[in-house]
Amino acid sequence: MPIARLLKVAPILMLGTLACSGDGSDPMGPGVEVGEDSLPPAGTAYHGDSSHRFMGGSAVLTCSSHGGFTASVAPPTLQSGAVRSDYYATFVGQLVLEPPLVASPVTHPLSLQVHMAELITLAGTEGTTRTFDTELATFELGGTTAPAGVMVRESPSVASTGRTTITSLAGGRYHVETYYDVWLELSLDGGGTWHPADNAVHMTLGPPKH
Repeated sequence: MPIARLLKVAPILMLGTLACSGDGSDPMGPGVEVGEDSLPPAGTAYHGDSSHRFMGGSAVLTCSSHGGFTASVAPPTLQSGAVRSDYYATFVGQLVLEPPLVASPVTHPLSLQVHMAELITLAGTEGTTRTFDTELATFELGGTTAPAGVMVRESPSVASTGRTTITSLAGGRYHVETYYDVWLELSLDGGGTWHPADNAVHMTLGPPKH
């Protein structure tokens, strides 16, 4: 089966349901303390709690982290309309293909630039904590280290939705918690046929991994 040199995740803007990590823990994760009121905060990264599995596990896409955000925006102050945060980041992970897709298992390490955009809507305020409904509207990857001819896109039927809370602390500091549940589809023939992921991957915001 031909494999092209492009890994692309296309955006969708449809409403979907939220899924938690499934282990009974706080879906928001521990969060991070930062010195700026912006999303996504500089010096942080998104981390996944599992891998995207396709076709019963014949293909597995793992995102170890994506961070190094190039831009951010101030979160909205009114409960009307969404603010868009558009930026680039570095995606680090791997794609594993198993038989019968290939003759023998093969692992493709990935370290790629990713174009991302988040839609952020103020949901409410309680005390010093603001809550935002969020959606990962754009997630596009590409690069020469990607497995060639494979394409990945966000699901056209289930949105990658999530939530963010920002709590104001003393001294101009902020505690930020964010999660997204990311749904993807995989094509191995350059977009001719798409295979939905068997699961969403729960992504939370935290410190960068070193």
